[in-house]
Amino acid sequence: MAFKAEVAPDLPTGRGDGRRLSQVLLNLVGNAIKFTDKGEVTIRVSVMDGAFAIAVCYTGPGIPALDQAKIFEEFQQADSSITRKKGGTGLGLSIAKRTS
Repeated sequence: MAFKAEVAPDLPTGRGDGRRLSQVLLNLVGNAIKFTDKGEVTIRVSVMDGAFAIAVCYTGPGIPALDQAKIFEEFQQADSSITRKKGGTGLGLSIAKRTS
C-alpha cells in the first residue's frame, strides 16, 4: 500500500486546535489504512473559499450508501457482524464529526 500527502504549494499558515485536528486526522487516516489492503491512501490539503479543505482518499472498498449516515453515530460501523474482518469500537468517526 502507498501513502501520499498532497499539499497545495500556496497553502497559507492557519490557526486552530492542533490537538483536535490531529485527533480527527488520526481517526480518518487510520480507518483508510485499516480498510485499504491494496492501492493507496492519500491526504489532500488545499484552500477553498477561504477555508482549509482536507480530504482523505483511499482505494479500499468504500462504504455502502445505506451505511454512510450511520457510521458517524457512536458505536456504529458499516459491518457490525460478528464475522467482520476489521476491528474497532465504532467511535472514531463520531469523534471526528463532533464540533466541540
